[in-house]
Amino acid sequence: MNEIINEVINQEKISESSFKELKSISKLTGGNRKIIRWFYELQKIEIPGWRTTGINKHICNLLLAEQKLKFYVLLCPSYIKNKKSGFRTDDVGDTTKKAFIMLEYIKNMTEKIGFECENTEVIFFDLALEDPKKNLKKLDDLKKNINNAKKYLLKNMNFSLLSERFPILNDLIGYEGIKFEPLPIDDKTFERIVERGKKFYQLFGWSNKKVIERTKIISSSEYIVGLFLKENIKNGIMVYTPTMLERAQIYLGGEKHDNIPIVFPNKDLF
Repeated sequence: MNEIINEVINQEKISESSFKELKSISKLTGGNRKIIRWFYELQKIEIPGWRTTGINKHICNLLLAEQKLKFYVLLCPSYIKNKKSGFRTDDVGDTTKKAFIMLEYIKNMTEKIGFECENTEVIFFDLALEDPKKNLKKLDDLKKNINNAKKYLLKNMNFSLLSERFPILNDLIGYEGIKFEPLPIDDKTFERIVERGKKFYQLFGWSNKKVIERTKIISSSEYIVGLFLKENIKNGIMVYTPTMLERAQIYLGGEKHDNIPIVFPNKDLF
């Protein structure tokens, strides 16, 4: 097994954890060199430590099936980060701009290795808005924000609004979001997201109570979206682009539910 991996990586020196992961991939795929190569190339541009064993198994099954893969991103609106709130209308943030580049890179990398891909897809998360009581009055600005994001679409990228991709979510989630009791994720995951979220929401001047309430809505709303993605994009792999990596656990269902495939590119490399 070590010989196969060293052959694939051309005797390059990699970290012990990366090598261990490739050994696990080799076991899962019967030493499939093409799949080992795919994960090796992914390791080069990814933030380590966020992909789980469950995600790897799911991706391996997709690659072994030799069906066309669909890489996609979820884009959130770009907000004005001050106490006035609202959507940016001048442009979009760097995170959004890099999302298109990372999505294209991973698709091209995958095709270069020899796997077939469908056109990539950008899904704009236009539901469960931040501070909806204020921002529902600024939907014209949201439209401008969406149009600004579209300017960065690359060739053969598809674009859709979440509300149009899955119309039933308009009723289930809407602009204000939904809140489940009990929450669909475990307490440990929720607490991590709250703590990480405080650093973001302090830019809006939010209280701890408001951050906790918002995190409950995020946890419920994004969990529902994750279920729809799992059911409707069965050959899909999400390219996770938000800065708050902890929130990816919501789409995975925390520790309670099956994973959807997610990869975590390092924005600093793009």
